[in-house]
Amino acid sequence: MKYDLTRFAINQITTPKWSMPEAIEGYSRNGIKGIAVWRNFLDDYGVEKTSKHLKDAGMWVASLCTSAWVNETEAAAYKAQIDANRRIIDQAAAIGAPCVVMVMGGLPKGDKDLAAQRVRIHDALAELAPYAIASGVKLGLEPLHPMYCGDRSAMNSITDVKGLIDELGDDATSLVADVYHCWWDPAFERELRHAGKDRIQTFHYCDWLVPTRNLRDRGMVGDGVIDFARIRGWLDEIGYEGPFELEIFSELNWWERDPEETVRIAIERCGPFVGPLKK
Repeated sequence: MKYDLTRFAINQITTPKWSMPEAIEGYSRNGIKGIAVWRNFLDDYGVEKTSKHLKDAGMWVASLCTSAWVNETEAAAYKAQIDANRRIIDQAAAIGAPCVVMVMGGLPKGDKDLAAQRVRIHDALAELAPYAIASGVKLGLEPLHPMYCGDRSAMNSITDVKGLIDELGDDATSLVADVYHCWWDPAFERELRHAGKDRIQTFHYCDWLVPTRNLRDRGMVGDGVIDFARIRGWLDEIGYEGPFELEIFSELNWWERDPEETVRIAIERCGPFVGPLKK
């Protein structure tokens, strides 16, 4: 069966064996014109080369992943990370990415003050908001599963993220919703409906495996316990018309496979949940 893949993008972290040019050509070769760019691949290939290659291949960009962390307790180091995020916003604008996915860091090394880190995240977003508006690039706020709170991000609740968007405004911020991080949350459906179609920037797919063997052991759609049909139904009822990204961290499986195989299976598994059958 052939599905409409118009809204489907693959996040580059799903196929880390491919360089930027290999990913652009590989996704495009399989009929996928959407890509979520990961910064290390962008830095390796260069912004100008990436921008030109994307245009030549007729690709569109769902997002740029990810921001610089702001889990710094020293004022100078914190400011350096704010400046780094401004440069990342510039990169996003240059390649046509509508948002930077904001993953802001967990607890600083040797620190246990979680409330203080959440204040840093709030203040950093508030400081970056005017720059994002001027650049035409939104700060894509992604709540991460609480198991990442200690190291990767202390922005964990979709309800809290929704509050940040309310405070900072739709011109500067939007919601990046990932089923892996939010499927378990009783507030997931309610907050998606409250956000509405215009506040959801992009929507991430992958599956929650049982058992999950480590923090980088996500599943391909259909291999775990997430009810994708139900969640896609919510989004259709909301009227969401944005992208669907496949984003898989998988040290024990998908990262070891041939990326061509991963892309082929991704189309088979994600097709029913990204677009209708082609007539």
